[in-house]
Amino acid sequence: MRRVFLILLAALTLLLLAACAAPKPSDGLTDALGRPIELTAEDKIAACHASFADCWLLAGGELVGVTADAFEDHGLAVGDAAIIGTAKTVDPEALVASGATVALLSADLTAHLELEAALTDLGIRCLYFRVDTFGDYAGLMKLFCSVTGRADLYAQNVTAVGERIDAIRAQIPADESRTVLLMRAYSSGIKAKRDDNLAGRILKEFGLRNIADASPSLLEDMGLEHIVAADPDYIFVLTMGSEEAARSYLSAQIESNPAFAALSAVQNGRYVMLPKALFHYKPNESWDESYAFLAHILYPEIFPTS
Repeated sequence: MRRVFLILLAALTLLLLAACAAPKPSDGLTDALGRPIELTAEDKIAACHASFADCWLLAGGELVGVTADAFEDHGLAVGDAAIIGTAKTVDPEALVASGATVALLSADLTAHLELEAALTDLGIRCLYFRVDTFGDYAGLMKLFCSVTGRADLYAQNVTAVGERIDAIRAQIPADESRTVLLMRAYSSGIKAKRDDNLAGRILKEFGLRNIADASPSLLEDMGLEHIVAADPDYIFVLTMGSEEAARSYLSAQIESNPAFAALSAVQNGRYVMLPKALFHYKPNESWDESYAFLAHILYPEIFPTS
């Protein structure tokens, strides 16, 4: 009898050890730099990018540190989180003082990549992410919600959003005849953009042909003669930095030119400034609104309201 008891006890012990060794939600996943992700519900999170701060909050998490853009540009409710600098100038000392064990960083910012060695020496784990598409956002939220245990928030902020995007895509006609020029305007310049950004990717999904693909020189030199020759059906403008300064530059350097005013897109009301909230910043739980905004402009007969 005692032997049977010992066998049962040993089996129970093995089961408990197996349970303790069960993979964590983040096991097997890698960050944007290809390193294994270590993230648990016990970690103290500091977000060095407003978009990642927003995602962590949407997943039901709490933050001990955020960069100033989280509330200055995005108006996020960050509670008692400490300010750890700005997105481009994170303060390592403030990060340590916040009590953070993990820093969420952008793989697209050189300043963030350069922080890793210093933060690692200070005992803070660095996780790098890159979010360019809704699929990227969904993957990040899957990780975060698995750590917080909030499957309900994943359903609300990802699954439902994806279903609305799919509904929009399903109504887009298979038409690849229309052309578009996508520009990014600054206070002192303008550049043509391809699909290395949110708006460009959606426009490509919708079947529009970007004239910069056929005229790569536009990426370096926004020569008006190339634009006039291509005469795109639509012109969309993204702004970076001060929107007022960017609009002022556009007005003085582009819009005041009679040749630009004669373009089909301008004449037909298809010259559109894209809202920063939906196209410059990551829209996160509003990603479907970015799709809806462009769908309304491109297909008003199908999508009568934005």
